[in-house]
Amino acid sequence: MRRLIFGFVIWASCALAAPTAWDTVAPPPTSYGWNTSSVTVTIEASGGTGLVVKYRINEGGPITHAPPVTIHLSAEGIYTIEYWADDGTGESPHAFVTVKIDLSPPRISVRIPEEGTKYLLHEKIVVDWFAYDRPSGIAFVEASAQPGEPLDTTTPGYQSFFVFARDRAGNSARVEVDYRVIFKLSTVFPNGFWLDRLLPAEEQVKVGTFPILARYQVGDPILFGFLLNDANDLPFIHARPNVLITEVKFTEEGERHTIWDWVLIPFDPGKGFYFLAYPTEKRKPGIYDLWLGFGDGQSLRIRVEITGEG
Repeated sequence: MRRLIFGFVIWASCALAAPTAWDTVAPPPTSYGWNTSSVTVTIEASGGTGLVVKYRINEGGPITHAPPVTIHLSAEGIYTIEYWADDGTGESPHAFVTVKIDLSPPRISVRIPEEGTKYLLHEKIVVDWFAYDRPSGIAFVEASAQPGEPLDTTTPGYQSFFVFARDRAGNSARVEVDYRVIFKLSTVFPNGFWLDRLLPAEEQVKVGTFPILARYQVGDPILFGFLLNDANDLPFIHARPNVLITEVKFTEEGERHTIWDWVLIPFDPGKGFYFLAYPTEKRKPGIYDLWLGFGDGQSLRIRVEITGEG
């Protein structure tokens, strides 16, 4: 009798055991719980005859399917999957799995500095930018300077400003803005020109594509003189301005240039400005272009005529 009762109890216990269900998620999310690509959720179950898995996504209607159940999620968003197993004699406890997909990189907007903008040397400029991300949010950001901090205007020439951001899913974005730091240019000659000589307006006759602005005889030095100041009108004496001299020939196809010289223009402490006396003894009479560069990306092209000795 006890054996029968004992046997009956064991049989009844097996019949009443509740089914079970569990899930696996691939690929696994980041430490913040986000994915940057499609996700596959697999739901498996065990139980008696007639076992099925029931599930719903984001509180939608329940879907019934024989195990294993494979759910593919590819669109950006947050998904909550509720699932359980049912074999007709009972249900497993309801379980929940959340999948979060972020396919978009962070958005970065740089207001200051502006692309291609020129700022004076030592000009006080405040950086302005922001980065945001939907839906996962920003996890890490790095930049040349933070909003509200000064922009680097201490070095003349072409500069680059960057912002890098990474969201909680692992998507990243980088924005680079190129700007230029320039000198405040000032002439020192009474004629207000970069050379010691400047023809009257009525004598500035166009030859080729440019007018002749100055005229020298062979043997006369061409004097260059100017100041390079910062935003506070303080002189900058460590620049490397230069001049490229080309002889201009005119053909049916247009102008042809022969490079004759390239010379640095030094700062003259005695005069207090950049000064160069360029000799012309070895130059033939003709038309020459003086390509004047100031070492910060600014440049001038000055056409002059060298005539025979008087």
